[in-house]
Amino acid sequence: MASTILVQKLLSVKLSKSEFEKIRWLRANNTEQIYRAVSSLKKVLQHGDNKKTCRLCLKPGHRNIFDKHDFDINAGIQQILHIQVTKNDGKPQYICRSCEVVLRNAELLRQTAEVTQWRLQQELEMVTCITPDSDKKESNHHGGYFVKRDATVTREWACAKCRQTFHSQEEFTDHESLPSCRSRRTKFFVCETCGLALKSITRLKRHRLIHTGELQYPCSHCPYRARTKYALLVHERAHSGVRTLACPQCPATFLNSSNLASHRRRHLPPAYHCQICDKGFRFKEALQNHLATQHSTSKPHVCISCGKSFSTRKMICRHERRVHNRPRLRSGVIPTYLRQQEDPLT
Repeated sequence: MASTILVQKLLSVKLSKSEFEKIRWLRANNTEQIYRAVSSLKKVLQHGDNKKTCRLCLKPGHRNIFDKHDFDINAGIQQILHIQVTKNDGKPQYICRSCEVVLRNAELLRQTAEVTQWRLQQELEMVTCITPDSDKKESNHHGGYFVKRDATVTREWACAKCRQTFHSQEEFTDHESLPSCRSRRTKFFVCETCGLALKSITRLKRHRLIHTGELQYPCSHCPYRARTKYALLVHERAHSGVRTLACPQCPATFLNSSNLASHRRRHLPPAYHCQICDKGFRFKEALQNHLATQHSTSKPHVCISCGKSFSTRKMICRHERRVHNRPRLRSGVIPTYLRQQEDPLT
């Protein structure tokens, strides 16, 4: 039936003999091209591993998809292209240079977009979220931060007390709800002179010496006098040069536990992060200085000698040392034992 209809159509168009020959040649040529394509495809599928054919474009490949590299090619193909690639599945197991470059750029774009979306969400919450003071005290968990390891960017959360890191916000929230971390800032003992709240009675007794001005422990090598016996012991190490405290992770040694604790933070991830630019800091003072110098135009610290203003206390202390020849003091003020020598009534 179909052949009869075809003959009727051919008779209706009244094709010449040359036109019939041309159609027959095109038909034969098309069949030959299909046969060549099928043969080539069979060779690719049968000998793909030997010829290192690219799995994505069937061009010559140069790298095995399942080899270990700085970039997980197989994971990138699955996440970005949604193509399931299995080892030894009878299909090409390689990727060419061009496809690898495109895949790397696509993965980098995906990571950049993820970070951008997170930052935009944080800025939106900062602008639109207005909560009462009671809610702000309870919702003090930070939203994590991004860390770049090799060619991947991961998001982590860090406990402000024990510096333990977590890869999910749920684990971080459960950890901070523990009593050991929840009671980090609980203070019970209040100074009756200045109202400062402290966590132990021992710290309160040591703090009271600031108001009484008692310096009961003199140094045998210099005019220095200390409030506590431990402070004198730490001071005498400066004369003897003995560094009894050592870092467990590097050869560095220190005179006192405060310097050791500050040094050990260098081996830990940053505990404080800027909510505006995501920059990390290991010390809260460094974060405050960053906010004052980079994200604020106020200059509350004014030099009493020349009237010049500065953003941070550190900057004004450096100015006074360089311009006005002020003595280099660690705390920026004259120590108590020197003030008592100048004015015994204080």
